[in-house]
Amino acid sequence: MLLDGCGLFALARCCGALRCGRREHSHEAAGGRADARVSDEPAASASGTKGGVVAAAATARRFEWAEIESVTGGFSSRVIGQGGFSTVYLASLTSSRLGAVKVQRSSERLHRAFCQERDVLLSLRHPHVVRLLGYCDERDEGVLVFEYAPNGDLHERLHRSREKNRAVLPWARRMAIAFQVAMALEYLHESRDPAVVHGDVKASNVLLDANHDAKLCDFGFAHVGFSAAVTSTAAARASGRAVMGSPGYADPHFLRSGVATKKSDVYSFGVLLLELVTGREAICADTGRRLTDAVGPSIGEGKLADVVDRRLGGDYDIEEAATVAALALRCVSHGVGLRPSMAEVVRQLQEKTTALISAVGSKPRDKIVS
Repeated sequence: MLLDGCGLFALARCCGALRCGRREHSHEAAGGRADARVSDEPAASASGTKGGVVAAAATARRFEWAEIESVTGGFSSRVIGQGGFSTVYLASLTSSRLGAVKVQRSSERLHRAFCQERDVLLSLRHPHVVRLLGYCDERDEGVLVFEYAPNGDLHERLHRSREKNRAVLPWARRMAIAFQVAMALEYLHESRDPAVVHGDVKASNVLLDANHDAKLCDFGFAHVGFSAAVTSTAAARASGRAVMGSPGYADPHFLRSGVATKKSDVYSFGVLLLELVTGREAICADTGRRLTDAVGPSIGEGKLADVVDRRLGGDYDIEEAATVAALALRCVSHGVGLRPSMAEVVRQLQEKTTALISAVGSKPRDKIVS
């Protein structure tokens, strides 16, 4: 749940595309004065559109440190996420609204990463991208305030349901989540100018709201525009900074070349699709084997029944499963040029699957607003 998962602590963006204005970021840019209350009203949408998705102006605001202490009860509220470099607290923003307050440890490098994530999120508005409600940059401990997702993250829900004595995530909901994440990535890639490469698409970075709808989160690895999408992995490792991506999800082409592109996100999304189909983790905890290597050959040979999550008990559409599995293999192609765009992924999911439509409704994409 909003854990750093290495994402928040990625290397600072290259070429200074969005500068870190630690204490210089204006209240106006954040959408309100520091003494304003958090509103329960939905944000008004802006007039600019591209790619069929309505983009709304950022409404996050700058919190004072005292306000952060107040909404977390002096940081005594329930901890809903814990990482090596941050803690996430459940916060009471108003009498009727909860939030998730992510407080990172103090360091100059982490503060640069905090600024990167904050600035990217301030420019985004999509129903399946986690909403940034505010931030606090008064101290070196950067704070991000998010909407609260009561059903945790997809990794926990998909792979830990037995431990928590919860029902298996049904096929229709899995397809709905796949479709929603695909729409969020299409928005980042095609509806933003310059485009945004998320950089760390994985199950634990997909939050689930009260309706189990997907919210893509953790933009600490995000790159903006082409110039910001070129990173030297060797230089990052030499300096001890985090390298983009997570084990099992990272694009092999990026790991070899150091060039992050939209197709890097497509690869990671393909791994996520395989997780949803098979119910297996991106890397097997027992063998260390990558999911792509474990199930790719069987899918390629048409042996779908061998890989579909057996916990579903056969309660899935075999044609849909075949379509999604084949699409996943295209996404994880080693040849970057063979991978589809996220727009193609969305179109194919929308045309070839029916369970997701019944799960999320058939709302046209040009009607989607935040």
